[in-house]
Amino acid sequence: MKKIFLIILLIFPIIVSSQEVGKEAVNFSGKTMDDENISLSDYKGKVTLVDVWASWCKPCKEEFPFLIDLYNQYSDKDFSVLTVNIDEEKGNAKKFLSKLDKEVPFKIMFDPESKIPTLYNIESIPSVYILDRKGIVKYIHIGFMNSDKEKYKNEIETLLNE
Repeated sequence: MKKIFLIILLIFPIIVSSQEVGKEAVNFSGKTMDDENISLSDYKGKVTLVDVWASWCKPCKEEFPFLIDLYNQYSDKDFSVLTVNIDEEKGNAKKFLSKLDKEVPFKIMFDPESKIPTLYNIESIPSVYILDRKGIVKYIHIGFMNSDKEKYKNEIETLLNE
């Protein structure tokens, strides 16, 4: 009986922590780069793009300015962006952000211990989760290429029109 219970305990967190399309996004909370407390649940009621990134990630350097453009284009239509930086040193993330030619208009959570990638079972970055207004994961993207831009826009517009 104890063995069965231990097996269930070992398997259950893996099942719960894996994020899938059609399932409610696993809530997380933490501090922003400015030490403000924030939670994913704060975004319910909005179509939300959650992005996990790091300063050393080459595709993230291409993706981040696009996320700013998305936010600026759709934020007045109940759309928001929440990014999660997993650098071990906050200074690396700040240096990355200072090199952008655009101001970042959305919240950036700092997760130096990579708790959120573990919670979401993320194996590669950038990882993007697009959630509907109810917090259900509707789209997942791993990696980023410029050819993905129209796909992101179409997915966001579809959810905004629901």
